[in-house]
This record gives sequence, C-alpha cells and structure tokens, in this order.
Amino acid sequence: MIVEQVDQYLRTVYDRIPEPPPNGPKGADRITILDDPDENGRYRKAKDFHVGLNLATGMCLGHVGVFVAQSPYLLFYRIKPGTDEPDGDPEVLLEGFGMEDSHAFPNSLQWGPDGWLYGAQGSTVTAKIRGIEFQQGIWRYHPRTKEFELFAEGGGNTWGVDFDRHGNIIAGTNFGASVALHQVQGGYYVKGFGKHGPLHNPYTFGYFEHLPCQGFKGGHVTCGGVLYTADAFPEKYRNQYVAANLLSNAIYWHALESNGSSFTSKFGGDLLTTNDTWFRPVDLLVGPDGAVYIADWCDKRANHVDPVDNTPPDAKAPMLLGFR
Repeated sequence: MIVEQVDQYLRTVYDRIPEPPPNGPKGADRITILDDPDENGRYRKAKDFHVGLNLATGMCLGHVGVFVAQSPYLLFYRIKPGTDEPDGDPEVLLEGFGMEDSHAFPNSLQWGPDGWLYGAQGSTVTAKIRGIEFQQGIWRYHPRTKEFELFAEGGGNTWGVDFDRHGNIIAGTNFGASVALHQVQGGYYVKGFGKHGPLHNPYTFGYFEHLPCQGFKGGHVTCGGVLYTADAFPEKYRNQYVAANLLSNAIYWHALESNGSSFTSKFGGDLLTTNDTWFRPVDLLVGPDGAVYIADWCDKRANHVDPVDNTPPDAKAPMLLGFR
C-alpha cells in the first residue's frame, strides 16, 4: 500500500484497500491463548492461536470461533473441532471500516444482552458499510441473521463499550473533562464537528452530550471502561464504572447515579496509579475470578503527532496485568 495523501489531522489516504487474510499484508499482530492450568491466578502456558494479523484492534469469542476487527474488515475464524486452532482462513463478515487513522479503528468487540456483537469505531476514520456511512459511533452485527446496524453516531474517539445490569451502554471518550457517554439506540452524540463535519443524519436537530461529570481527574482520554458487577472488590465498586486513563498512566473508578432516563457521574477514586510513563492502559476486562484485567499498550509516546517512529530501541513489549 502506498500513501497518497495525509491531511493536517494525519488522516491518510492509501492507493488501494488491502485484501483480507491470508492474502493481505502480513503483520506482527497475534492472538495468544494464556493458560492457567492450576488456577492460581498466573498463566503458566502460552500458545498462539493465530499470527500474522495486521493492525487487529478487537476480538471476541463466540459461536465456536473468534471475531476479529482488522480494518477494513470484521473477520471470523472458526475453531477447528477438538482443538484450539483456526479451522482454515477467516470468513469476511463485514468490510468498509475506515483506515485513515489507526488510533480510531473499530474496537471493543462485546456481546450485548440481546445476542448482537457490538463494537465502537473511533473519530478520525469514515466507515462505509452496506450503504451506511459514519465516523465515530457504536455499531452492531448479528451473527445469525448477518444484519449490520449503526446503533448510535458520535461521541468522540470511542474505545471501550460495556453494558450495565439493565443493558445500558456506557462507552469511553477522548473529550475534555468527561469520562463516558450513555449511548442509546438511534442516538446522536457530540463530536468534533470542526474536524469531522456534521452528523450524517441531516434531520437530527441536535445531539446528546457526555454524562455530566463531577470532580474529573486525569488526562482527556478515558478508554476501555467496564461496569464492575463482580464481588471480589469491596461493595463501593459494585456497578460502578472502572476505566483506564491513558494519559495519566492510571486506572480510576467513577460513581454512576441514575438521573431520569440517563446518568450523572462523579470521580470515585484511584484504583491503580503509577509514575511509570510507559504504562498506557487501553482496555479492561472483568475476569471470571472478579479481578480486573488490564491491557497495557506499554509505550512512552501516547500521540502520533510526529509521523516518524522515534521510539527508543529499548522499547518495552505490551503486557497483560491482573488487578485484584
């Protein structure tokens, strides 16, 4: 692929669309199975399920396979019966996710309580899927009927989608002193209109804002949040929003309070803080043991203003952490 044009926001236009695996460009991304055979909380075995993915930004297990977001595609790798290996090449379920900016690719694949597979797409790319065009937003795909829907549009460079116990979607954001949006079906939300243009529906006549937030703390990127519904943590964390703050090298929790048909939020406290500037938490997951597992991007540089890769040679590798 050849870069044809890069605008002031580093949105890139390429000369062609890559083919899906196994024919497209081979990358260094991989899906790895971590095994804890003695169930002591530390994995003892690691096995690659698949290697050679290229900028894969989301995955989810289900329907005897693995759903993978690798822009511009949503792929499905069926698992070979009786093994933990792919049963051949992937099936292309969707194509058309935006590719202009890898910081805004489709992400946060998550099963909804209704059986649909949900995901987000960030801000600086434009998707064109089955005649539906959108930038940032929440989308969903039904694995049995093969339907695709734009669930809600807008909301910033969204990374992180989770459901509360009533089925409400709380999603991350990169907007100022805000921690999340309450994304409802058919909703339209604030976005960077000067940078991205208007909402695609010309008849919205308005848009929803972020959840009101009291006592915000941290940098402006809140990502990978989860609604904590387990019981390993003290009661005060139950049903609250635990989220990564990428720019502050920290995990915070935020209290959600019902307010009419939506919520308000306020800063609850620190869950994990560090002075390690390499710690870049980007995604969280609540494990079956009630622990919060953290995906650490592990990169000293958290922006892409400089297009030259000047990361020092001793750059650390990404890691997965568990926090009880």
